[in-house]
Amino acid sequence: MKKMIGLFAAAFMTASLTAGDRFQASLAANALFPADSAYREIYASAVFLPELKLAYSVSKCLYAWAGYGRVSVKGETLVLKEPAESRQGFLAAGAGYRHPLSGDWSLFGELGLASIAYREEALGRTISGSALGFAVNAGVRRDLGARFFLLAQAGYVHGKKTIEDVTVKMGGAKAGIGAGVRF
Repeated sequence: MKKMIGLFAAAFMTASLTAGDRFQASLAANALFPADSAYREIYASAVFLPELKLAYSVSKCLYAWAGYGRVSVKGETLVLKEPAESRQGFLAAGAGYRHPLSGDWSLFGELGLASIAYREEALGRTISGSALGFAVNAGVRRDLGARFFLLAQAGYVHGKKTIEDVTVKMGGAKAGIGAGVRF
């Protein structure tokens, strides 16, 4: 999280020194609603998902994007009430479309591939690995002058992996707000 804030601050400071607006960086605070029912029972039905996203405009409306988000949560096993800890990292990249509305408002939609890394520690065991999946985002954006913007978004990130004969769903629905800078 500290690294993401540091990268966002560097992009923020660089924005006032550079010309153009082909690049953008945003930092969002999301609520992730896990897709896996067992995960929800052990950890929570909603978890905090900070997300850093970088984008490059290839035209007025189309852009390529890459983003990273990470969930880290502690819980308790159901029967034995032993401590459990889970981490999921979401690295995604894809294409986006931004549709300008009246004034400084616009809508956006994004579709991409996601690599989901996971690690879970419970009952003296550690299970880790990764899975491929997809990421879909949509939202509204409000420009605040030439360089800065606010956004509200909703989306879904999904990956699935069979671990010891059990199919585990990673990711889930998400919703959040954020701020960004163009440079």
